[in-house]
Amino acid sequence: MSKLAPLAGIRVLDVSSVLSGPLASMLLADLGAEVIKVEPPAAPDFTRSTGDAHNAMTAYFYNTNRGKRAIAVDGRQPAGQRILRALADQADVVVQNLRPGKAAGIGLDPNECLLRNQSLIYASISGYGSDGPSASEPVYDYVIQAVTGMVDVQRDPITGLTELTRHFVADKITSHATFEAILAALFARERDPQRRGQHVEVSMHEANLAFIWPDSMMQHSLIEEPDAPTVYPGDYYRVYPTSDGAIVVMPLMGPLDGICAAIGSPELATDPRFSVLGSEHLHQFQDLLAEQIGHWTTEEALAVFSRHDVAAGPVVSRSEVHRHPQAVARDSIPEHQDPVIGRIRSARPAWRLSGTPEVLNEGAPNFGEHTDVVLAELGYSPEEIEHLRQEGSVA
Repeated sequence: MSKLAPLAGIRVLDVSSVLSGPLASMLLADLGAEVIKVEPPAAPDFTRSTGDAHNAMTAYFYNTNRGKRAIAVDGRQPAGQRILRALADQADVVVQNLRPGKAAGIGLDPNECLLRNQSLIYASISGYGSDGPSASEPVYDYVIQAVTGMVDVQRDPITGLTELTRHFVADKITSHATFEAILAALFARERDPQRRGQHVEVSMHEANLAFIWPDSMMQHSLIEEPDAPTVYPGDYYRVYPTSDGAIVVMPLMGPLDGICAAIGSPELATDPRFSVLGSEHLHQFQDLLAEQIGHWTTEEALAVFSRHDVAAGPVVSRSEVHRHPQAVARDSIPEHQDPVIGRIRSARPAWRLSGTPEVLNEGAPNFGEHTDVVLAELGYSPEEIEHLRQEGSVA
């Protein structure tokens, strides 16, 4: 078993902001990488001022920047650009989510960075990629949800109404795609005798198309005529109110014996109307199911379905997810005492590795907290650092 975290010794320069880039670099930190987050002196990361905060530290910033060091550098100033270039020259990975072409304005043009540091993995995140008719357009999470079909997927099969997914799902999908691509590029570098890096480009548009495609586009992938009409599996999704809450139950893609027995109507399993749950009778069956579930408490419904080996679960509020027995048993949402934000709970990384130590980063940096330390590591004297601060190049 290795005593080192998987990415121990990997240095990451994070010049991204908000969510897509910062979350990707935090995932690298969760594997042991050393991450330096850069913010402009006059424009702290938007997430520092968004959502619940304690002692001026927001949960949003904390949840995307744990385990990083933070410096404040103005990349528009020549002195700031020299600092950023020096950091990029020493880095294994650079992550940025500026609009295409804008990184050159802070001294971090990808081609120039790769010329100076040929082992660098340079990750660019953008809305639509570096070319094409939409490349220069401003993009946010909700726009990507709309143009990739994600909003259409949320269309209610009965009412036809559409909804946005009410969290920044497109940003987070992009984060994980970037994280995966960086890991692949690092692995490719290790296989290269010359340890050459490369430019990794991730667009929110393509990341989210790739994400929804396997299931959401199963009825829009075949160019040939399908053999028979089918029901999109998402149409089976429904929340069923109970007398004191709500549950989800999803046995409708398999034999109906268990669920029909559970609701006290075993004869429905052999009813010709429901032998194949196509669109014609699907909602009729769901209405019968909803009627019975509505008479039960959540606890009663779950107990009945469990006895009949039917997959079901309660609708748990966000304020209660940390109390789910499985989360408690596996310490999936550990709590700790942070010197700035106080008591806080965070979800563990999604993985557990048997052969390398787990990294549970605690603490997110204050704005510019490590500027002096990082500049000193680059060889700047205290007098030079103070001069840079006085001229506004750092903070």
